[in-house]
Amino acid sequence: MKSYIHQFDHSLTDVIRRLPRSWDPFFISVTHLGDPITVCLIAVAFGVWAMTGRGVRMVLAAAAIPSTLIVGYGLKLLFERARPVLDLGYNLRLDSFSFPSGHSSGAMITYGLLAYLAWLSLPAPWNIPVAVVLVIIPIVVGVSRVYLGVHYPSDVLAGWLLGLVMLAVVIFIVRPLS
Repeated sequence: MKSYIHQFDHSLTDVIRRLPRSWDPFFISVTHLGDPITVCLIAVAFGVWAMTGRGVRMVLAAAAIPSTLIVGYGLKLLFERARPVLDLGYNLRLDSFSFPSGHSSGAMITYGLLAYLAWLSLPAPWNIPVAVVLVIIPIVVGVSRVYLGVHYPSDVLAGWLLGLVMLAVVIFIVRPLS
């Protein structure tokens, strides 16, 4: 199994790393959309908004964002997977393990939740483009993590999966809009 994961990681990393170096500023900027500080600030803003009469379910939905980061951090400590060894000179802070990608899981739960709420709450036709943009953000954040050499593709996939599971918990159990 490890050889399949290694082969997958190597093949997909090669594809992503072939993107033009002129994209560096874009990927360096977009990766910050998944920073734990960024997604926690969004969670706090969402939580404050939810406490202004939106109900306990919306507050719980906001709490799912930092909860996802905490679960992801616990998984990092459990798996202790080393990060890729690349000297790219981006000066990114790499003081944690690689698996799963916290940026990817945080982006998935945060922007996925916002996309869900936009889809259901905004008037048509605005709900569609807003939701689509919000869905694209975690994908681009995940690609940026591989492009910048700080994660393997399997780390990103695991992060997305964790974020999706937490998003499913919010949508199907917490149901913030019901």
